[in-house]
Order: sequence, then C-alpha cells, then structure tokens
Amino acid sequence: MRLRLSLSACHICCLPFGTAASSQSFKCLESVRLAVGFRRGYAGGQRKAKEESGSDTDIRRVRNIGIIAHIDAGKTTTTERMLYYSGYTKRIGNVDEGDTVMDYLPAERDRGITITSAAISFDWNAHRINLIDTPGHADFTFEVIRSIRVLDGAVTVLDGVEGVEAQTEKVWHQAQEMKIPRIVFVNKMDREGAGFGRTVREIVGKLSARTCIINMPLFKKVMENGLTSAKFCGVIDVLDMKSIEWVPDTDGQEFIVRDLAGAEFDEAKKARVALVETLAELDDDMVEKFLEVEDDHMAISSRDIKTALRKCTLHNQVVPVLCGASFRNIGVQPLLDAIVDYLPSPADRPPAILRAGKTSLSITDTDVGYALAFKVVHDNHSGKMVVFIRVYSGTLRRLDKIYNTSNNTEEKALKLSRMYADASVDIDAIHEGHIGVISGTKDVRTGDTIMFGYDKSKSNKKLKHEMMSLQLNPINVPSPVFFASVEPRTISDTRPMEIGLQTLLREDPSLRVSVDEETSQTHLSGMGELHLEIAGDRLIRELKVNAHVGKIQIAYRESIENNFTLGSPVSYTYKGVNKGMETSSTVSLVLRPVSEDLDWADLDLKEQLEASVALGDNNFLLFENKDEFAHPNVSVDDASAALRVGVMAGLLHGKRFGLPMHSVQVVVKDLQVPLEQDSAAPIMAAARFAIAKFLESMPLDSKVLMEPVMDVTVLVDEEDIGTVMSDISSARSGRVYALEDESRRESSLADTHYIDPDRVYSPPDHTLHLSKHNIRRERQKKLIRAKVPLSEMVGYLKYLRAMTQGRASFLMSFDRYERASKDRATSIWQNHYS
Repeated sequence: MRLRLSLSACHICCLPFGTAASSQSFKCLESVRLAVGFRRGYAGGQRKAKEESGSDTDIRRVRNIGIIAHIDAGKTTTTERMLYYSGYTKRIGNVDEGDTVMDYLPAERDRGITITSAAISFDWNAHRINLIDTPGHADFTFEVIRSIRVLDGAVTVLDGVEGVEAQTEKVWHQAQEMKIPRIVFVNKMDREGAGFGRTVREIVGKLSARTCIINMPLFKKVMENGLTSAKFCGVIDVLDMKSIEWVPDTDGQEFIVRDLAGAEFDEAKKARVALVETLAELDDDMVEKFLEVEDDHMAISSRDIKTALRKCTLHNQVVPVLCGASFRNIGVQPLLDAIVDYLPSPADRPPAILRAGKTSLSITDTDVGYALAFKVVHDNHSGKMVVFIRVYSGTLRRLDKIYNTSNNTEEKALKLSRMYADASVDIDAIHEGHIGVISGTKDVRTGDTIMFGYDKSKSNKKLKHEMMSLQLNPINVPSPVFFASVEPRTISDTRPMEIGLQTLLREDPSLRVSVDEETSQTHLSGMGELHLEIAGDRLIRELKVNAHVGKIQIAYRESIENNFTLGSPVSYTYKGVNKGMETSSTVSLVLRPVSEDLDWADLDLKEQLEASVALGDNNFLLFENKDEFAHPNVSVDDASAALRVGVMAGLLHGKRFGLPMHSVQVVVKDLQVPLEQDSAAPIMAAARFAIAKFLESMPLDSKVLMEPVMDVTVLVDEEDIGTVMSDISSARSGRVYALEDESRRESSLADTHYIDPDRVYSPPDHTLHLSKHNIRRERQKKLIRAKVPLSEMVGYLKYLRAMTQGRASFLMSFDRYERASKDRATSIWQNHYS
C-alpha cells in the first residue's frame, strides 16, 4: 500500500516530520509518514514579527544554528529550500541565477559564492530557527569564526561526490573548539559518483566523529539509453523503517511514503541495529530500553531512539547523518526535523562566562542582561551601521540603555530588528537566547560585550561597577597576510575614502588599514587575494568611493634576530606643553626577540610573557615596575594605558625595512613623571620615541625580515607524491612535516581519538561504479602536509595541476610569521620592494 500526498492536502490530513504523533500514525495507516505541514508565518519577510509568540518567549523552542561546509557543497542551495518549505519564501532561489535570498551582495551574485555570513529567522514545527549561512571559501574564515562563536549548533553540508574536503576539516575543527553539537547532511546524492557510505567512512576517519545514520539514500532503477541505472529519488527513514520518495517536478512538495521490503528493509535493519548499539554504548537509558525488549533492536520505539540520540548529540558524543539532494528538492524536510529534534536550544548549552582580568563569573549569577556583538554591517538602505547581537541573558527592549563594557561607552537601543538576509522587520524586544539587530549605534564593534538592564538592577553600586568591566569571550581576529594600496583619485575624494575604509573595518575586523610614513600611502590588508579583491570592489561599487586599489602584495614584517644580545636600556625624555604648562616624561626600555618556537624551558621568558600585555602581531609589553609606580595625579592604569598606546605606535615602523614590528617584547624598565604633571599624554610620546631610539641603536644585522608561512595540505595520488614533495621542498623552500593516508589519518583535533572507519556501519554505495570517482576506492590518495612561505604559493594551483595532470588539489591557511634567512630576505626585498 502507498500514499501520494501533495502540499494542499498536508494542511488537512498530514502530520509534520519529527512529531511523536506522526510516528504513532504508522500503526494505523501502516504506510504513511508525512513531511510537510509547516506554518506560513513571515511569508516574504514582510509581515511584522509577533513578538509574543511561543517561539519567541520559550527558549526551549529556539534553535540558533549555522550552515558550515567547504565551498560549493550546497550550503546556500540547502538554505533556500529551508526557507521555501518553512513558508518564508514563495519561490525557490537559484545560486546560478543570482536570485537567492541569502546571497544578496552584488559580489556574491556575480561570483555565485557566499562571501559574508547572512542571518535569517523562520519557523518549523512550532520552533523558531535562527539560521546563519556562512561562506565556504578559505579567505572568509573569519566570517565562520564569528558566526560559530554565537551558535548553539551547526549543520555540516558535505558534497556526496567529493566527501570530506580540506575546508570542511577546518570549519569542523572550529566548531569542535567551541564544543558545538553538529549534524551532517550529505548533499548532491543525485550526482554520478556520489557515495553515501564512502562519505560516512570519511566522516569517521577524517573527523574522528562517531556517526549515527538516521536516513539513507533511496534509489530506483530507470532505463536510460537502453541501459538500466539507479537513480536517487528519496531517503530511507532508519528510525521508522519507511521509504520517502519525492515526486519529480513538484518542488519537493509531493512525496510517496511506503513500507520497506526486501533488500531495502534488510539494509535499513542493519543501520537501525548499528544505531541502537552505538547509543547503548553511550546512554544508560537506552541500555535499559534494550533489555526491556529482550535485545530486539527493532522493538525499540523511534521516540526512545530520538531521546537517546538527542542526549548524545548534545554531549558531542555522536553526529547524526542524513542525506539528500537540495538542488533536486530531496531530503530537506527531514533535515529541518533533525535540526529541531537533535540540535540544542540555548537552554541546553552551558551558561556563558563573563571575565575581567583574572575574575570570572557565570552569566547566571548576574541580574543584568548581556549580549555579544558578533557582526557589524553597513545598511545600504538607511546608510547606518547595524549590529548583530546574540542575547545571552535578559531581554533587550527598544529604547533601553546599553553599556559597551569593551570600550566603556553608553548608548540607547533606538531600533531593534530581526534580520531576513538584507531585509529587516522591526521588533520591540530581543529575548534571551535569540539573535537580533540593533540599528544606529556609533561605537559598537565586532566582539564587544553589551550590558543592559543595569539601571534596573538591584545590585549595590560596587557590584554594578564590577559588572561594567566584565566581558564575554571575545572573537579572535586572525592576522592579515596580503595588502593593497588604496589611493583617492582626487584630493576631494580623500575624506570619503577614509570614511569608506572605516566602514569596511567596522564590518570586517580581519581587514586592517595602515599608512606608510615615508610614502603617505594607505594600505588595506586582508586574509587573501579574493578577500582583498572583494573589499576593494565593495569600497568602490557599494560605498561609492572614487579610489584606485593597487596590486595585491604580501604583508611582510620586521623583527629582531633571535640571538640578539640585550644591551643596556635606552631612555628618552619627551618635553611638551599642556594647558600652557611644560610637561615631560622619561621612559627607559629594552626590546627583546620572541622566538616563533618558544622554548618553554626558559622559565624567565615564560614568566615574563605571562605577565606581559599582548599587543597583537606576537608583540608584548611588560611594565616591570608597575607595582612601584605611584603618582598623585596620574594613576597606574592611566600610565599603563599610555605606555601601551605609545609602544604600539613605536612598533608600527621598523628601522631597516620600514615594516611593522613582529615577535618583539618591550620591557619598560623605568618610568618617570614629574609630580606636578596631571596628564599621561607625554608618556605615550616618550614610549614611542624610546622605541625608535632603541631600534636605531641596534646593529643592522640584528634587524631581520619576517615572512608569512602557510600550513599547506595537498591531496595527491600515490604516483605523484615524489614530484609534489620535491617541488615543495626544493623549489618552494617548504618543510614537509607529515604524509598521511587520506581516510585513515589521525585527527588533528586535540580532544578526539581515532576511530577505525571499517568498524563503523556504512551502507554500500550501489552507484559508485558508474563514475570515475570509484577510483577513490581502488587507488588511495595521500595527504602531504607542509609549511611553505606564502610568497612561494602564489599561483601554485596552476603548477600543481600541471605536475599531476589535474588530479591533485590543495588548501592552505595562515600558520605564523617566521624569520627569513639573510639570502631570502635579500631576495624578497629586491623582488617585492625594489
């Protein structure tokens, strides 16, 4: 018996995916489990949000999730189907046609890739899903980092043909560091060469994840050109032992549900047995259920399996795995159900921790509200900056006062919104656990902690003051490794260019702006060539700045030779005039190198660095006599802050190459300020000039060039290993540090252990023999891991393809800056700065 259903019938007779009632309905209908039955609130994103609805106020019905994956795995395509089936949109957007909801920037639509993370909210089965679609390109890793920071769960989308790719490992590692529960969606199962079983083994072998298969691909035999082939048409529900076949040309809204029989039933039974046994190893309640049914895996109800699976997923013990083909509108509704069923609500996550220096406090121990600003965007419609926030405690209401504990400024939340990609809906409040937007703020930046409700707090004044210095864990910003010059075309374009660059910096802190003192040229730095290309394009096209963006170059640094012998401190006295009175300050300091490979046996250096203030670029500041400093008008905190600003300014320009300093520790030995002085400003100038004086006094050979070094992973066939390794070691001055089997290597994740893929259940791949991709089963590929200077990797893909006849691929990410040898430094300087 079978039943065919359409969208129009769903509102009358069908039950939504993921409900207990739908599972029980099988007993009476014997053949049907329905997938749609969604609400059509927020259609088109134009209806005003109902702030008092249950999904807003009940934190247990909220899911803050992100879509993470390698580029071109189908993240945005999957998201577009989610919006359509939830009733948010009336038509399905297409990435190739440039009409998707989530990729709204002109550059995204031109290139067909996601560049910036986009947030959207929609309802599914009486739950509010706040979803962030993240980029997959390595140049936009920071977008993934700041999105993961505020998420409770993630959906990892994999290409069923390519399997676990290099960038997938990177974003998986980032989510693992945050201990975010994940589910995996194996996409593109309709393509030739897609292998669900092979991909499951790669998830186990490459990511060290314990998989739990909850649905498997469903194929049917079709005749094409006189030959019989298997065509992907739906999924097999392992929990309820049903097959769901989507009807073609219905936009995924009509499907057929059948009981399993024959080989499909046998394979689904194997998957269910493996699922129950995996859960029984981890969950005591599942063991009890298993014993109650006398070791009958099939007798355990799907409700009990879901309960145990949710518990294990929330504890990051297992990863549920589903499959589908988003472009063919297959398998997206079960994925939405899995998001609701297995990923955590904000209430399921550990409470956030607030910190100030060595003080830490659970957010549940305060009676004020806290939120984290994780993204700042320039709104082209209003011309104002909008700040994306995640509220961790309390309810932020419109017109509430907000205090930025990161920069000690106070503003009002004049306008609150819920974002729908590039559109917004005004709301009156953002509740605990939700993601929303504050419009019109002036001083909020990415990573800032926002406090609210403090004017209504019952805490005493002393506690309130302490709360105003507490911060949520900030968002780490990676160092840029490329730069390009930016010049106004006319003098009148200078100010608009400065404003445009400031806007870009507030939106994307992984960009940096600096000015060359010798040439007065403005430099824009970024994470990669595409990153800078997009930033320059946005500056000119979107922000309407009349400027010229120069050729992209590599960002080198300057440092001190590791074997540099410390001399006596250098002192500098700065004299100036403040409010008609003479002022002065004397700073005595020394500079010492910080090695790339710190020898932690050097206890003195370890203790000094731990007591130092990090300045960025692996630079540190130590104020040795801080505890002894006493002045009637200048506090030790003001003096320390002035030293920090002055030292950072002094380190911006080295005295040999004129480049920013890197891997240096500045040790302030003495600070003298006249007793009658009431300003810390002269301390800044004295510190800056003292550093310049010290660098000028150093021997020329003690000043070295530092170059960015990349962590490179190359995927090659065995016969190409020698050629590729020789090229990396000799022609590119790289260091190969590992050679690994593609599917059986040890995971790089520190808190996981290797799991043998052969000991984990994975279904057979019936269609893999139809494609050249079957070669991956017969001819194992290898991974070459190496550290290579960035300058040697420019244009590497072209050479790699030529060496391997197009069979190899690679991924690289920034590792660190390293001191270049004298010969390399000379070559770099002649080739790049002559």
